Amino acid sequence: MFLRKSEIDKCKDVLLNGELLAFPTETVYGLGCVSNSEKAFKKLINTKKRPPNKPFTMMCSSIEQVKNIVEINVLAKKLINKFMPGPITLILKTKKDVPYYLDLGTGFIGIRIPDDEFVLKLINEVGVPLLVPSANISSEPPAKCDQEVYNYFKDTVYTVEGKCESGVPSTVIKIDGDNFTILREGPVNYENIMEAIKND
Repeated sequence: MFLRKSEIDKCKDVLLNGELLAFPTETVYGLGCVSNSEKAFKKLINTKKRPPNKPFTMMCSSIEQVKNIVEINVLAKKLINKFMPGPITLILKTKKDVPYYLDLGTGFIGIRIPDDEFVLKLINEVGVPLLVPSANISSEPPAKCDQEVYNYFKDTVYTVEGKCESGVPSTVIKIDGDNFTILREGPVNYENIMEAIKND
């Protein structure tokens, strides 16, 4: 069930019908579903064989979408302004009215604005943010090309053809008040982060 990037209407319909869509980003392949469907969320958990107690990263196409989901303090704003769109995921405090299945009661969710024209356009076409973990079975390496996606999931998910140039997962930073913790260092390193905080 391979699709081309030129078939963005078909890609949109897959997601709006509650199905899963794997697609290349500037980091690794993501496996996405719409964020406004708990049924799609459960399908994502089952397909990845992931423990159901860890929230999925949410991909947004704009700061406006981000603001609807999480609280943005001064520290978060500096990193968003410097690195988004880009290969960074910020785990931020969710707003009080966010559905339980998005933050799973943790009060936090990872937010990412990808630096990929196709993905940003796809999110805009769908009209809601997407829940997008890496395309892999839980605990396995993330897929970097469409064939690796197929090897994991066979015909159980739709897959946009392509490959990822970087192959390096995004940097993940948790922000809690004025404190931050780097949970995974990727393309954006500690020095980049400190420079952004000091200079902005």
